[in-house]
Amino acid sequence: MANTNNLTVVSEQALVIIAPLTGSTNPNTAPAQILEVTGQGEVTVPTTLTEVQLGIQVEGKTATEVQEEVARRSTAVVDVLQKLGAQELQTTSIQLNPVFSFENNTQTLIGFRGVNTLQFELPTDRAGGAIDTAIQAGANLIQNISFTASDEALQQARLQVLSEAVKDAQAQANAVFSTLQLTPGKIIDIDINSAANPSPSPLVFEAANRASFAADTTTPIIGSPQTIEASVSLDIGYSPNSAGTLASATDNLTGAIKQALGIIDPLTGSTNPNTAQILEVTGQGKVSVPTTLTEVQLGIQVEGKTATEVQEEVAQRSTAVVDALQKLGAQELQTTSIQLNPVYSFENNTQTLTGFRGVNTLQFELPTDRAGGAIDTAIQAGANLIQNISFTASDEALQQARLQVLSEAVKDAQAQANAVFSTLQLTPGKIIDIDINSAANPSPSPLEFNLVADRAFAAGSTTPLIGGPLTIEASVSLDIAYSSASAGTLDLAIYGLQQST
Repeated sequence: MANTNNLTVVSEQALVIIAPLTGSTNPNTAPAQILEVTGQGEVTVPTTLTEVQLGIQVEGKTATEVQEEVARRSTAVVDVLQKLGAQELQTTSIQLNPVFSFENNTQTLIGFRGVNTLQFELPTDRAGGAIDTAIQAGANLIQNISFTASDEALQQARLQVLSEAVKDAQAQANAVFSTLQLTPGKIIDIDINSAANPSPSPLVFEAANRASFAADTTTPIIGSPQTIEASVSLDIGYSPNSAGTLASATDNLTGAIKQALGIIDPLTGSTNPNTAQILEVTGQGKVSVPTTLTEVQLGIQVEGKTATEVQEEVAQRSTAVVDALQKLGAQELQTTSIQLNPVYSFENNTQTLTGFRGVNTLQFELPTDRAGGAIDTAIQAGANLIQNISFTASDEALQQARLQVLSEAVKDAQAQANAVFSTLQLTPGKIIDIDINSAANPSPSPLEFNLVADRAFAAGSTTPLIGGPLTIEASVSLDIAYSSASAGTLDLAIYGLQQST
């Protein structure tokens, strides 16, 4: 009996020396336990400058006639823009092309079309007046309007968005570590993925009053903010909630023998990083978030004989719609597009200019219980298109759901792993690797109408809206080491370390 005990003690001491030779505890060869997580950041920056693209389009019988008229009107437009102090004024394209009719499989030249496109930049509070003046001087196409912030503001926002992305990565990691009862360690690797440039910013109108648009009235414009996005990926080391014991196989062993097994086991290769036995499992999480906000896109479409006539009517009706929406407290109010384009008729295979079409698209956000009434009011004020309606939740609710869905995905992965280990009678060990795969954005929520008692819509009724929930999904992948339940007793027999009786 005494000899056996001495053997046990000597063997334990020897194993303490032998273990490092196997590489199981060498930091250079030990399998890393790492959580990989990517955080997202988003920052909005107020804009101060407006970039406008305007066009001058002319049609005529001869190329010389068309080119002369394009040149005359372009000169007039450039002259007024220069007097207004337009910056970065340039011609972005010049086109002169033949126009054909097609009849009886015969192509016939009927004239020419010339288009000059100008681009300029002005402080946003002066851009609306410049657009009106340019159209009065001869421009008849509005091709693009966008906004930007100063270089200093953009640089500051780029640094801020990186900080937001890091905080988001940390919050996700904490949700996973908390669910798995793991202890976070060092940040091993950091990868910054910044957006190269902010997204183009749409156009926003501000209506000072309901006055109709006239020659001395300026189209009011407010630049909507630019959005800057970035992501930061972190590799975070962690410690398991246990030391990787072989529980079921060693329940009846003494504490000393268990300790020895923890050292002997690498000699058999069961936890050697080169021959690791690993279960790879991916858990899924899904959370529904009730929506409280509604985003609406409305349009104002006008057709007329001249570009000036159409622009005046679009501006007047847009002003009335925006004024009404502002009085209702609409948030994030902006025009997502402005269009002014020629309209043609086609008769006897001949294309003829018949007028112009202008379309302004407005977007706004309101609490869902007030959005239906706002749509009705906007249509009464002059809107004549409903283009899109979608629902969203508050930023706080979405962030809470993102963390909750990660926890659900981890629990699902654990449940799958337990089912497999239990069936195969295997003993789970350390979680060697964790990989978070979060959904970038929740799916758009569809629109549902609530027609109470099938009542007909009337002037005094409000369009009822019910926002469907947003669904947020994520997956978490775990690499879990494991060992055979019978391997422990076999190792004891080999090394003569059976428990004394």
